[in-house]
Amino acid sequence: MNIARLPLGALAANCYILEGEDDLAVVIDPASSAEVEAFVDSINLQVGGIIITHGHFDHFAGVAALKKRYPRAPIYAPEFDEEMLSSEAKSWAKFMQGVEFKPIRPDRTFNDGDRFSLCGIEFSVMNAPGHTAGSCLLFCEGSEGFFSGDVLFKHGIGRTDGYSGSTSQMIKTLGRIAELKGEYRVFTGHGEMTTLGEEKIYNPFVKNQPKN
Repeated sequence: MNIARLPLGALAANCYILEGEDDLAVVIDPASSAEVEAFVDSINLQVGGIIITHGHFDHFAGVAALKKRYPRAPIYAPEFDEEMLSSEAKSWAKFMQGVEFKPIRPDRTFNDGDRFSLCGIEFSVMNAPGHTAGSCLLFCEGSEGFFSGDVLFKHGIGRTDGYSGSTSQMIKTLGRIAELKGEYRVFTGHGEMTTLGEEKIYNPFVKNQPKN
């Protein structure tokens, strides 16, 4: 599977573009639209679906513009973060200075254990609250990995002091991550990509989780 990574916006949030069937692409966490549109145009694709991993504005600031250009592309977002997508305060829009806040409404929400298909690509969801209530790991068939949003970074984790964030929930999430089996690639929300194996060895927040 072809997966492109575009660090976008003031906080360099990683936007991922996945090439699907019928010349369609799935876009995950677009912080802006212009770069996404230019990229998909350059490889002769159309945006066929948009996924948001969690409700912070640096991960969905470009969604409204993309939806305007590609009105048939459904927006998927976590159920427990839906209210954040229409709130400038709850979505931490202040960190994207100079970018107009535009609320969005998902066409479909997802929750723990859900499976869905976009542009011929199969996704499955593991809830991973802590950074936000709706944060998740989004497993993608054919990628040998998952999209972690701001839950898990290379040798780090996301902060828990925003709206609906919870340190206690993050600890439980990290315990679930530590128990995952398999050598997954981790497509992080910021910074370099990594692997689950590396994080179990070098990420202090993961490797120090008690084993059941």
